[in-house]
Amino acid sequence: MGLVLAAVTFAEVMKWIGYILIALLCLMFMIVVHEFGHFVVGRLLGFKVDEFAVGFGPAILKHKSKKSGIQFSLRCLPLGGFCAFHGETADDDCVPTKDDFNYHKPWKRILVFIAGAAFNLLSAVVLCTIFFMAYGDMMPTVVNAYQFEDSALVQQLQEGDMIIAVDGKSLYNTAVPNDLQQRIQKYTDKMTVTIVRNGEQMDVEICIGEYVSKNSDGETVKANGIGISVKYQEYKFGFIESLGRSFVFIAKLFGTIFTAIGGVITGVLGIGETMGGTVTAIEQIAQISQIGFRGVLFAVCALSANIAIMNLLPIPALDGAHVVFTAIEWVRGKPLNRKVENIIHTIGLICLFLLAIVLDVVHFIS
Repeated sequence: MGLVLAAVTFAEVMKWIGYILIALLCLMFMIVVHEFGHFVVGRLLGFKVDEFAVGFGPAILKHKSKKSGIQFSLRCLPLGGFCAFHGETADDDCVPTKDDFNYHKPWKRILVFIAGAAFNLLSAVVLCTIFFMAYGDMMPTVVNAYQFEDSALVQQLQEGDMIIAVDGKSLYNTAVPNDLQQRIQKYTDKMTVTIVRNGEQMDVEICIGEYVSKNSDGETVKANGIGISVKYQEYKFGFIESLGRSFVFIAKLFGTIFTAIGGVITGVLGIGETMGGTVTAIEQIAQISQIGFRGVLFAVCALSANIAIMNLLPIPALDGAHVVFTAIEWVRGKPLNRKVENIIHTIGLICLFLLAIVLDVVHFIS
């Protein structure tokens, strides 16, 4: 019996190790995409890159391009990567050369700074489009259609009807949970819904009123609404619709993130409820990956957009702060003290690491 329990426990541990490895690969993918954005735009604008690395720590593999002089390396810690521009951290004491990062015009540097977030957003759009084409969105499908108490109100919906739009506006249940219920609340009389019935799309005008149904105990109850009970099923979309849905999904995600940040600042939401560090992100991806590739793809879509937003915040050490400092230099016609700026970013980086640790601890004990 003990051997059986040990075998089961070992199997569960190995399974979770697999999920964690998947989460690490997903996180590394998103960060490498971010750094690749800096790399591509930097090279297009004539910046010199000393090294492009996947991972951190000692190099396992490395190759130096004879043509460009760039060193490409694979490092042992799979927690992201970096793109090292020549002279990026040089201060005012260094004699600038044309190859130095800060030698280039401010507008070019700003484009390089925002390129990482732009590539994360682009990857999120591409992956979201693939997600909606491959797996679709979960659409409400009629299980029971009840007759209204008022004989003048005719029930137009049938069992099996899938509702995909209300008054010509698509439902977005992946981006907006319970989207149909939220839409219904805006109506008091009638509404037009687009349904899929036997493979064909059609518009149906439905009524809102009192109807009789049965609860889980088989008891007859009265309710007010559109007179249906639903379950959610996948509905796949074509390329154009999936592309449009990806933008809506990302826009809704932006709103959710900023609402959460605002809630933490105002004290409406607790930090442990809404935020977490690197370990929390890995844990959440690992949990979602248990669903299968669908869950992994969805997690990468959401977190890619999340990384893009967070990196554009004007916090020292993040791209958003670099953009602010460079914009100030552009307006002033001369940079702020480089040494002071580098110190600010270093302190910001240390604070971010400490904050990530604190958020992880708060998340796991809350």
